[in-house]
Amino acid sequence: MVCNLASAPRSSTLLVGLIIAIIIVGLGSFYAGTLVTAPTTVTSTMIRTETTTSVIVTTHTTTYTVTPPNAILRDQIPRIGIVVAMPNEAEYIFEVFHKDYSFEGMGYNFSVGTIAGKPVVIVLSGIGEEAAAGAVIAMNTLFTIKWAVNIGTAGSHSYEHDTGDVIVAARIVPYGNRRYYSYDNWTYMRLGITFPNNTRLRFLYLNSSKELLDLATIAAKETTLPPTPADLIGSGITYYPKIYLNGTVASANIWTANATYILRIHEELGTDAEEMEAYGFGLTCYRLNIPFIKIAVISDSELTGSPWSPKSIEVSMRNGVRLLVKMIELSK
Repeated sequence: MVCNLASAPRSSTLLVGLIIAIIIVGLGSFYAGTLVTAPTTVTSTMIRTETTTSVIVTTHTTTYTVTPPNAILRDQIPRIGIVVAMPNEAEYIFEVFHKDYSFEGMGYNFSVGTIAGKPVVIVLSGIGEEAAAGAVIAMNTLFTIKWAVNIGTAGSHSYEHDTGDVIVAARIVPYGNRRYYSYDNWTYMRLGITFPNNTRLRFLYLNSSKELLDLATIAAKETTLPPTPADLIGSGITYYPKIYLNGTVASANIWTANATYILRIHEELGTDAEEMEAYGFGLTCYRLNIPFIKIAVISDSELTGSPWSPKSIEVSMRNGVRLLVKMIELSK
């Protein structure tokens, strides 16, 4: 049966259009999770006419704001967005944080306040690429973000780096793209998609924002890191950590605990460290036009035998926070 909508009565056409609109709005709300709607300004004009010996017209105009139910009102203060995966990493950021308020929004925990006198928002993303990407989307929906940083613990991919080192990622590489022929035989898939308008959907190497790398370089000159205790280093000797400003961080939902595999990834991709959020964080910032940078703090090394522990998290995170505070302090 063929139905010619062009010949249908106008009322039927309008009804079909209304149904389609309802479906689109419904699906949009479903996938968005929460409808983001700005307050609406409404002007009401009332005209009252009284008749006696002459006609008198009095006009009263009232302007008021209507906020739709469940609307999200975006914080308009420009803030630095800090994305951190785990509470035991975030606690060392909170040591230097002055909180105004905190809340749960769009499934994430946000803390709003200042660091070094500058407005910031801290979001706990949870572990993994998708969690970090979702946290950036939620943060950008609820706040006005000047620039964003993802800071967290990482495992070393080089004998040159050990517990306490701070790696500023100039590049982020998604190292989980592997084709396995067997457990011991695999190749790295150099994935990358470029659209005809030169927009990149996925990068082999995703570069951090140059202005933030420059800021980190200046901040590093004013940041001193304390020695790492010998019991946190595989060799059993005191280690003097450093800030490495030209790092390549491997990112995937993988924890590689095999030194042979780590060295192969390092040799093939030039990686300095690995962690589990940077690429999802960075790619989402890129797509939303948010300047971004990754700070990876080395908390263990499969190559030197330096153990991962609560103490190594504390030492490495405090080192990373030292650099981050100085960056925030120097930022405009």
